[in-house]
Amino acid sequence: MSAVLDKPRAKAKPKAAKSALQTRLDAIFSNLKLGQEKLQLAHQSVEMTDPGEAAEVLLRTVIEDMLPASIAPMRREPLARADVDAAYTGMFPALAAMEGVIALSIGQVIEATLREAFAHLDAANAWMDFTEMGDVLPHREDITEADRSDNDLAARQPAAAETENVAGCIFDAYERTIEAFAILDSRVSDMNSGAAYGARSLVKVAVDATSAADETNTRDNCEHASCALHEAIEVLTLVTDEAPDLAAEGALALLVLAKQLLDDNVGALP
Repeated sequence: MSAVLDKPRAKAKPKAAKSALQTRLDAIFSNLKLGQEKLQLAHQSVEMTDPGEAAEVLLRTVIEDMLPASIAPMRREPLARADVDAAYTGMFPALAAMEGVIALSIGQVIEATLREAFAHLDAANAWMDFTEMGDVLPHREDITEADRSDNDLAARQPAAAETENVAGCIFDAYERTIEAFAILDSRVSDMNSGAAYGARSLVKVAVDATSAADETNTRDNCEHASCALHEAIEVLTLVTDEAPDLAAEGALALLVLAKQLLDDNVGALP
């Protein structure tokens, strides 16, 4: 036996235990990453087999618009409690829309992948509930002025990029409204209620209103479209509260997103 092997090895230093906060943040970001990867896999599949169908359109909206916007606060530095709270509640519409995609994909190849994605994202969302964690994260008012300046700059940059082309945002609102109508139109006969048919009619009115806003890019038409979307959202919310339908709830999430796109940009219009 060599002298090297006979020599006793130095004991490895024990690794520092992770704090409860770091453990929770690791769980959040890990589940977000895995959930987004699963969504991308599902979309690649449905994009090849059923491009333009309601499930593909809604899934693309979740991936490209709803989910990134909702979890963006988690990337702020330094991370504050308000950022986590904003991401926690902000994810609700995206999760509802995902349930709509799953409902539209029952029996299809992507159903299992979508359910796995939902499980990861729902777990991440649950970990974002810091109610029982106490003050483990700073409150926004406790962050130093230097940190606040850096954070404000980081927050402004993606917002500026997103709203650089106001006309593009209005077009996106129009597209989301069309997608919502297509989903609701595919479900209304199964829902089979006067309220559901009424909601579909109001969504069609909103489609026409957002189309006019997209064509003219004027404040008046955008405000009119926002009002039309508000009415459609109110009625469809009542419909889904009385008779829950995951696909219709996905359509509702799209309408909410469309209205927000208009409301966020109307101030920049003549």
